Formats: sequence, structure tokens, C-alpha cells
Amino acid sequence: METEYTESLENKSLAERLQERYHPFIGYVDLSKIYFAEMIGYEPKNAKPYVMSGVTQGWVRQVLNTNPETRGKDYCLAVWQEKWSLLEDTKKQWIIFKAIYSVSPQGDGKIRNFDVMDYGFIVEYFVHMGMGPYWEIKEGLPDLLKSPDPLPLIIPMEDD
Repeated sequence: METEYTESLENKSLAERLQERYHPFIGYVDLSKIYFAEMIGYEPKNAKPYVMSGVTQGWVRQVLNTNPETRGKDYCLAVWQEKWSLLEDTKKQWIIFKAIYSVSPQGDGKIRNFDVMDYGFIVEYFVHMGMGPYWEIKEGLPDLLKSPDPLPLIIPMEDD
């Protein structure tokens, strides 16, 4: 069975709310360049509930070029519908926040390389909160949207 991709307006809306609230971190991202999708079909055994990639990946080019409505987009944030539906809302928020942050600051269809300096502010927040660095496997994460003020995340340093 081939994987089907359908637009996820729910995840796009969540991304917009996160960007508005955490603009210093993810405000640079043009959300109109991201195709928010749900995947239905053959799911690899150890697949994460989501995948974020840019047009440098062949599968993204294929997905974006098969639909006239997705042409001109440079990224795809796709979630496995079944696995995604089982996640807590707070975990979905953090995953989408991290995925949006992974968009290259140049917006050139590339994904920011994972390195401690770039993504360290997320890990540092969870370590400071006593949850440890492996937040993606934890339950009961802090709500990024319901707190009266944005969570006290430390803005990453700029590259020199």
C-alpha cells in the first residue's frame, strides 16, 4: 500500500499559534512554505510519529510536485496519522515547535543540522525543569500555549 498524504489544517493552525507566541525562536520561518500533512499507509516498524524534511529529500519533492496546491512549498512536516492521534497535545506542540525550528534560517529547502548549540535551548529547558534531556519519550510535557506567559526558553545565540 502506497503512503497517502493529506493536508493537516490542525497542525498548520497549531504551528501558527506557536509561531505567534514564540516569535523570537521561530518567527523567521515562512509557514506558507511548509506543507503540513498526515500520512496514511505503510508505516515502517520503528517510524517516529513525524518527519520534517525539505526539498533536498526526494520524497518531499515527490509529495510536493504531485499536487498543484503544494507547488512552491519547500518543506513538508508529515505525521503518521495513527501514531500522531495517540500523542498528548503538549507533545504535539513541542514536536511542531522543534520541527519548525529545524527550518534553515535561509529558507532554502534545507533542514538545520542537529547540533547541541542550535537545539541546546530546548534540552536545557527540560534539564532545568528536572525532566532530563530525553523529552521526546516523556509524557506530561509543559504546555507551550496555555501558560499565561511564554515558557522561559533561552534564545539561542546567533552564528558568527
